[in-house]
Amino acid sequence: MRISILIFLQLFLMNQVASQINTNHLKVGELAPKIVGVDQFNSKIDSDIILKEKKILLVFYRGNWCPYCKKHLASLQENLEKLKDKGIFVIVVTPEKVDKINETTETFNTTFSIVHDSNNKIMKDYKVDFEVNKENVPSYFEFTLKRVQEYNENENNVLPVPATYLIDKNNKISYVHYDIDYKKRSDFTEILDLSK
Repeated sequence: MRISILIFLQLFLMNQVASQINTNHLKVGELAPKIVGVDQFNSKIDSDIILKEKKILLVFYRGNWCPYCKKHLASLQENLEKLKDKGIFVIVVTPEKVDKINETTETFNTTFSIVHDSNNKIMKDYKVDFEVNKENVPSYFEFTLKRVQEYNENENNVLPVPATYLIDKNNKISYVHYDIDYKKRSDFTEILDLSK
């Protein structure tokens, strides 16, 4: 009986933690909010212009301090030419400071666009933003907060759920990977298979 109560309490607390992060994210078929910014190559990014000719693969990235993010970005770079061949333009959005984005670009020799999300606007529009606090980040809270304070702009303790969206030329979302478990990421080969 005591073990059952402990298991119930643990599950309840896990659900309480999960409920702190927005699970009412954008879904397949919804209109994609506009994306505007400047990437690490000083190119202006405007989704309205890009979508006239290409689809957009939008990837939210926590920071180059995160080993899961680094692995995900390396996979993205490996699949980039195949994605381009399918008519897909890649945009990665992060709260990282511009100098940290430049470090990421150098580390991975990235040729896709990485946009610093000023004021967390893109993250908010796509409903992937959450505050780094003990409720939202129960494991490794101190480590995560320290990294966020080092890598993000001052006073910005916000991270994105590492979600991925494929946006078609009609401005509708045709693929979503959204999981509050930061270890679970989109599979770019799956996205390639879906893109005809």
